[in-house]
Amino acid sequence: MWHSLFLILVALALSVGNQYAFAGPKGKKPGKAPTAQSSFTDHLDSYDASRWAKADGWANGSPFDNAWSADHVTFGNGEMLLRLDDISQLGEPYTSGEYRTLGFYGYGCYEASMKPAQGAGAVTSLFTYAGPWDNGGNGRHNEIDIEFPGTTDHVQFNFWTNDDDYTSANEYLLPLTFDASVDYHRYGFKWTSSSIAWYVDGNLVYQVFDTPLAPTPKAEESLQKIMMNLWAVDETAELWAGTFVYPGDALRASYQWVRHLAGEECDLQLPPEEPEPPAPASGLHIGSVNVSLNNRATQSIAQVTVLDAQGVPASGVSVSGAWSGLVARGDSVSETDANGLAIFYSARFRSSGEVTFCVTNLEKADSTYDPGENLVTCGSVVKD
Repeated sequence: MWHSLFLILVALALSVGNQYAFAGPKGKKPGKAPTAQSSFTDHLDSYDASRWAKADGWANGSPFDNAWSADHVTFGNGEMLLRLDDISQLGEPYTSGEYRTLGFYGYGCYEASMKPAQGAGAVTSLFTYAGPWDNGGNGRHNEIDIEFPGTTDHVQFNFWTNDDDYTSANEYLLPLTFDASVDYHRYGFKWTSSSIAWYVDGNLVYQVFDTPLAPTPKAEESLQKIMMNLWAVDETAELWAGTFVYPGDALRASYQWVRHLAGEECDLQLPPEEPEPPAPASGLHIGSVNVSLNNRATQSIAQVTVLDAQGVPASGVSVSGAWSGLVARGDSVSETDANGLAIFYSARFRSSGEVTFCVTNLEKADSTYDPGENLVTCGSVVKD
């Protein structure tokens, strides 16, 4: 009975209007019909401005209770984070992040590995969209949804076809056997000319077919953009997603990867292959050479820092060098430690003058020395 009541409340809430009545900056005019983009997999380890844009500087209006800001979309540790916090702007009490493609896509498979934010009134999504401000062809509202409406033990699927008045009721709420906010899981859908099929972890969990009474979107009429966002509902959508109360700390939704497989013959059974790990940096260079005197000013100490091609301290590097000036004898070979540091001691001396230490070579298996990248090669100190 509770589940039936919940579905009735969902339908009532959605009857007030779709979440994406405005999917971009207000006032943007529809443009020329686009061309369908091809397949891709993005492991979301950095911002790809050639394919994506961060929503920035606008608010959608009701039922959204937040504005969008580009700095609320961040990347690190192999994932993308969308942050929802209590920064008020553009007349909204909250600010959050959205990631959206520049181009439009047609029939095929869409999938992301994601963890939704947890909390009543907070919605995490993966969806495709077209409409008056993101014209995919006919300028009308077309959309296919995967949403977590204020819950992480259910996921909702939905679609809209040429529905500018938001009159359709195609939503379906699927109970999950896990808390989606704890671990990454795969959520996706396959869009074809005759049906839409939704998948969780590569398993078909729900499907609708094109019918005259409930037509599914047609790529021939409108292509769609791919979007991911996190947002807070206002009071008009509380029956659907719950009442949003800011918990005191920012909410975060995270995504490991997202992909599109173009064509009606696509398959979501298997996840994408892991990206090839970057080749180990092989170009060694010197980051610093610091020369100082001991407490009695009778000996010089040279500290050499060695970096790899990525600017990371390199351990296990054999560093060769030579002393000159006041003293020409001392350590000539040393090996860098875990911090990329090699230490050299000169012979002892009593007179005054300048002592210089210069690096002459760096050696490490499977690495090369690139002296042209050195920040410095020599260092000196003067004993008065």
